[in-house]
Amino acid sequence: MGKYFGTDGFRGEANVNLTVEHAYKVGRYLGYYYGKNHPDGKAAVVIGKDTRRSSYMFEYSLVAGLTASGADVYLMHVTPTPSVSYIVRIDEFDCGIMISASHNPYYDNGIKIINGQGSKVEADVENEIEAYIDGEIGEIPFAEREKIGRTIDYAMGRKRYIGYLMTLATRSYKHKRIGLDCANGASSTVAKAVFEALGAKTYVINNEPDGININENCGSTHIEQLQQLVKDKQLDIGFAYD
Repeated sequence: MGKYFGTDGFRGEANVNLTVEHAYKVGRYLGYYYGKNHPDGKAAVVIGKDTRRSSYMFEYSLVAGLTASGADVYLMHVTPTPSVSYIVRIDEFDCGIMISASHNPYYDNGIKIINGQGSKVEADVENEIEAYIDGEIGEIPFAEREKIGRTIDYAMGRKRYIGYLMTLATRSYKHKRIGLDCANGASSTVAKAVFEALGAKTYVINNEPDGININENCGSTHIEQLQQLVKDKQLDIGFAYD
C-alpha cells in the first residue's frame, strides 16, 4: 500500500486527511496521464458517486482537475460502484472514478480509480499520483483554449447498468415479495427498479438519503431493520446494501 492509496483507493475523513486539494490533484494527474495516449491529448473519464454530503464536493474538485488537464468528464451522478466498472469497460473510457467509502460513516469518503478494463487501477499509476501530490513530479501543463476539457451528463450510464442487471436474472421474480434496505446510499437509485422490472413486489426501507444518514443504523452492517421487515411483512427474502 502507498502513502495515500490503500487496498480500496484513497480513503479518509473528508477535509481532514482526504481534502479537495487531494481530489483536484488526482484529477489533474489522471487527465494528464491518460491524455498522453491520445493524439489530441483528450482523455475520457467517467465519474460516479455515493450519497455522502462530501461526494459532491469531491466530484467538483476532480472535475476541475480533470478538465484543467484537458480530459472530458462524463458524470453518472449517484450510482453504485459496480456500475462505474461496467460502464468504463463497455463504453471504452480511459478510466473511471468512484467517490465512495462503502460502509464507512458519512464523514469518511474515498476516491477509487478504475482502469479501462473495469478493474482497480494499476499500482504504478497510484504511485505516480502520490508522487505528484507530494510535489515529487514537476508541474504538469494546463490545457488551453479548445483543449480544455468539458463535462457531459451521463445518467444514461446508470440506466444502461440497470438494463444489464436485468439480463442476469435466470428466472422471473413474479409473485415474489422482497425487502430492500438501501442504506440511504447509491443502491437507492437502482435496486427497486431492477427487482420491480423483474416482477417482484418490493418493500423498501432506508432509501431517502440526505447526505449524512448513509449506513446510519441500516444497510449491510446493521441488518436488524431488514430482518424485522421480512418478519412483519412475511416476505420471501430481504437484501441489505452498503
